Amino acid sequence: MEKHHGPILEKEFELERISLFSDAVFAIAITLLVIDIKWPELPENLKNIRWDETLGPMAFSFIGFVLSFFFIGRFWQVHLRLFRLVRKYDAGLISRNLLFLFFIVTFPFTASGLFGHLRSDFKLPLFVYVANLVLVPAANFHLCRYIFHRKPYLSVEGNAEEKKYFYVKSLYTTLAMLGMLVIVILVSLIFPRRMEIIGPSCAIGGIFLRIANKKSDKLKPVGHS
Repeated sequence: MEKHHGPILEKEFELERISLFSDAVFAIAITLLVIDIKWPELPENLKNIRWDETLGPMAFSFIGFVLSFFFIGRFWQVHLRLFRLVRKYDAGLISRNLLFLFFIVTFPFTASGLFGHLRSDFKLPLFVYVANLVLVPAANFHLCRYIFHRKPYLSVEGNAEEKKYFYVKSLYTTLAMLGMLVIVILVSLIFPRRMEIIGPSCAIGGIFLRIANKKSDKLKPVGHS
């Protein structure tokens, strides 16, 4: 009996290592987000200081941290639930999981560019950050498609409704974020110097995500949180 269960337990341990490694990457990415947020240096005389100019950059960076923290945390939840449906792995799953983690760990870099170097005449950090927002769900969809459609034997048996829900939700989320990227690019082309318009246009992504969630939630299995 030990010889029979040995390889199975070994496989389960190796799969657990993939999940633990992924959790570590998420934790590191979130930690790195806050490292670049520093208190500004204050002069000795605080009477004539302009607090809006002094604390503004730090506050802006903190808002970026909160947004990125929420996004990374959300996809950690998605990743956790996804791997509950995985019972085996192969080289393809590992490579696709690493691709997904790559775009997670790039968040500190893209966020620091957006909230530290964005100007009306230099909008590249905005495009890079929004592209990062698109590539994370796209990589997640790539992973879901591989597990549930290309190599279904990698997932646990049954749970067809939950698998379909994960697949459709990952697809709709990717399309929603891609729509946001297109809107941001179009707005920046129409109003190239109007950052007060270009920046808030990113909020359209939230509207698209809400629509995507409503459509995918129609497929949510009963009892699925």
